[in-house]
Amino acid sequence: MEESVRGICGQEGCRETRYYIENGLWFCRQGHQQEGQEVIVDDENFGAQGRTARRKKVQAERRSKTYHGSDAFQLFLEAYQLLLWKQCHALVHVKGLPPELEGIVKDLWVLRLDKIYEGRDDIYVEDENSTQLFSSQTGVSNEIDKEEHQYHKRKLSTSPRVLDSLALCYLGILLLRLPVSIGWVTEDEIPFMRPLRFIPSEMKDRLPAIYHVAFETKNVPIGDQFHRAVADLVMLYYRGFSIEFPAINSSLLLFSYVKQLALPIEVFSAVKQLMKSVEFTYTFPKEVKGKFRRIYLPEVQLMSLVIVATKLLFPFDDIKRYPRAPNEPAVQVIDWDRWAEAQSTFDSRGISQGFLTNTAAMQATEKDAMEMTQQQLDEYMDWYDKLWLAETKASNPFAEMFPTSRAGNVEASSQARQTEDEAVAEKLQTVLSNLRVRRVITEEEASRRMEPILRPGCDYLRFRYENQLVDRARKFYDTAAKIISVSLETLVLAVYQTEGQIQSQKGKSGNN
Repeated sequence: MEESVRGICGQEGCRETRYYIENGLWFCRQGHQQEGQEVIVDDENFGAQGRTARRKKVQAERRSKTYHGSDAFQLFLEAYQLLLWKQCHALVHVKGLPPELEGIVKDLWVLRLDKIYEGRDDIYVEDENSTQLFSSQTGVSNEIDKEEHQYHKRKLSTSPRVLDSLALCYLGILLLRLPVSIGWVTEDEIPFMRPLRFIPSEMKDRLPAIYHVAFETKNVPIGDQFHRAVADLVMLYYRGFSIEFPAINSSLLLFSYVKQLALPIEVFSAVKQLMKSVEFTYTFPKEVKGKFRRIYLPEVQLMSLVIVATKLLFPFDDIKRYPRAPNEPAVQVIDWDRWAEAQSTFDSRGISQGFLTNTAAMQATEKDAMEMTQQQLDEYMDWYDKLWLAETKASNPFAEMFPTSRAGNVEASSQARQTEDEAVAEKLQTVLSNLRVRRVITEEEASRRMEPILRPGCDYLRFRYENQLVDRARKFYDTAAKIISVSLETLVLAVYQTEGQIQSQKGKSGNN
């Protein structure tokens, strides 16, 4: 008796997968008849000429092209690897980073794969014929679908996220000791937003829906998400492979922060002095015992010192503090109102030029859309078309005669757009040109005065919570937080903790 292997029977809890034909009907090995599966035999092709057959044809059951089980998970990893390559390619060819980055990220990814395969628990195994289910097996089909969904959900819980791909690229940058901050993620120059659009349709069509959801990242990382993703990877590589990552390139990053915040160069020297008063390593922690503290993040440590140095030399209040000598950094006075104006102009540079930045497009609201110019609306629709509609366009020769996107002026617009470096230089020039000079009162002159003389650093204001910030301080803190892509709450708390360390170290030095 000829047998055929198909899907699970499912009748009365039967798990049989082998079937045979008897009298034109399908039966499983346990004797359960399969409804809707009848084979009609037309003996000797009788009456085939000149006659239309009215018999009900058995439709061949369609096999799904979606992968299942471990095959689907393997395809997910291949799609993830493709996305990782595209991100590295963009970093090298768009951001201008060294080509060696691709090799380093590849090596890190190979180690990550070893860790993934090391913990494989492929309890769910998909039979090659199990997609051919009978009409009587709907209940069993739903049960199998739930079982498979749980399998993929379990695999995704221990698999790298889309955010981890960017974190992996950042670790490669860290190993090269390049002064690149985390803030470039928000500009969408690196494939991150809706990464599903970068995966070929041949792979996408075979991925189960749960993996589509995993690739549908619709928002940029907020708060400290990216920093925590990098920190988690650093601890994973140390725990699994004893790999230690170097500290960030603090000197070059410090210079970049001072420039982006439009501060006098004296802040750079002041931060270097403050570094001796704290126990910061400017490295991601290899392991954490207890609760993870945000002050552990290296860029948060460095930016905290920048803010402390700024508050010491150029406080946000209007209290007059007189330096002792004309060569002290505090001789200069920043006009914080002009600084805020220059920063606002920098933040709205796309609007002022009639253009729309990627960041503004991602954060646009209905109110913003009502206030956009015609040029900005065109750019917003171009951005929306690239992000949401590009992958759905069909190759129709008639549709190509009526394009929905702008064919011309796009290149001209990008050339006319002011680069970020030019905008930073313009902001820096505006702020430095409005510096004032504070009167110098020497110790000898101060001794002749009857009232006490306030010196730089006196009446230092500390803010523990975000709601305690004065207006000028809030604008400065907020700008600094955006540069390193952390929340304002995180930076306020980190600065407060840094000030506590400096004060504690100063107290120890005084006792000695």
